[in-house]
Amino acid sequence: MVFAYTDKVSIDPKGRVHTFCHAVPNTWHIMGVTQGAGLSLQWFRNNFCHEEISSAGLLDVDPYYLIDKAAEKVAVGAGGLLYLPYLMGERTPHLDPDCRGVFFGISAKHTKREFLRAVMEGVAYSLKNCLDIIKEMGIGINEVRASGGGGKSPLWRQIQADLFGTPICTINSSEGPALGAALLAGVGAGVYKSVPEACDQTIKVVTRQDYNADNHKTYQEFYKLYNSIYESLKNDFKTLAKLNQN
Repeated sequence: MVFAYTDKVSIDPKGRVHTFCHAVPNTWHIMGVTQGAGLSLQWFRNNFCHEEISSAGLLDVDPYYLIDKAAEKVAVGAGGLLYLPYLMGERTPHLDPDCRGVFFGISAKHTKREFLRAVMEGVAYSLKNCLDIIKEMGIGINEVRASGGGGKSPLWRQIQADLFGTPICTINSSEGPALGAALLAGVGAGVYKSVPEACDQTIKVVTRQDYNADNHKTYQEFYKLYNSIYESLKNDFKTLAKLNQN
């Protein structure tokens, strides 16, 4: 998910993102959703990375650490392999329950490394769809903070920084929703006077990754192609959905 704060209510007329009341009075937050973000890498790991899972057990490391190291060896653009992360349909930006995951551009040169990198880049392209809509709504974005499982990956954060053209930061807690709930409870219990005070006292930026200008330029071309693939396949997704009903 991509969340953005605003002090002026703004609603996307196409319904591609959702606007909610913020926990801070008289403010709002906007949410864009990628249905198959972390799920995409988990799906690929569970089905095609048995060697990495086994090796990780022997080395006492997280399998995603080895996946990161493999994907790091592949250049920007995954060797011309693109991935659409629509494993469960999509909410942002397409509102299409029938679209499905796609690997586009497969050739004999591609190995598991390229597929891993393509999955990570494809999810980042989808998150950029969310950011682009939020920007269309007049919300300024000068920094992105990553949390949760995917936010632990330095490579995935760098891919996002390079694609977004925006620094990617992490804070002193990798947990997002539970920390927020705890801070709200602290305000309710009187530990903090307000939500901003609670955040100021507890949340600190601990890492910051700036983007590479050359990578950013390259990613813009791949991003254009990524967006065009859905448009090319939109009607085919509907046909496939009807065939699966038979």
